[in-house]
Amino acid sequence: MAELLTENVDHRYGRQRVLNGINLHAGPGGCAVLFGANGSGKSTLLALLATRYRLRGGRYRLNGLDVSTTSGETIRRQLMLLGHYTHLYGHLNALENLQFFSDLRGLIPSMEQLRTAIAAVGLDGYAERPVRGFSAGMRKRLALARVQLAMPSLLLLDEPYSALDAAGVAWLNAMLIAYLGGGGTVIMASHDPERVAALPHIPYRLEGGRLWPMSTHREEPAC
Repeated sequence: MAELLTENVDHRYGRQRVLNGINLHAGPGGCAVLFGANGSGKSTLLALLATRYRLRGGRYRLNGLDVSTTSGETIRRQLMLLGHYTHLYGHLNALENLQFFSDLRGLIPSMEQLRTAIAAVGLDGYAERPVRGFSAGMRKRLALARVQLAMPSLLLLDEPYSALDAAGVAWLNAMLIAYLGGGGTVIMASHDPERVAALPHIPYRLEGGRLWPMSTHREEPAC
């Protein structure tokens, strides 16, 4: 179970301000979906929430911990970011990739647990095949199998529906509904409102560095 809170979070690349006063709250079982054009800052915000970028302005708390004053290792144990790249190793098979991930995460799963995670994402017939032969959709499924092992309290997803066919989308939504039902928290960036519609979620628009719920009118920045 996770509770995330940001207050007036800013981020710049040099002189270019990408995020400008981001306020976001999501509690246990909550799903916030970020919509916006390419380059609007969705991936940057997810990377910041994953502590890949240092917080330079504003405040970010996760499960009551101030991210600025808490060790990165402590924070990262509570979350997982799945982005555009799956970070899988093509010369390793599916089981070996999950074992390597588990080693990095400090997990000690049994072989049965590894195979169960692979079966849960529909790849049980490919457990011992090198990942280099996997399609993009199969790689996405295997990357999501990591969630079955780590069960983080906060799941950050960047365009999770990309490369998934209709069956993959249905499977992903079922997995996320179960995850949310167990008290997990999801922050997702997406271009697919129709696919997200199956999830209980709050939609947000990110534009011009500012974030606001899509059910409300946009507030103009103060002069």
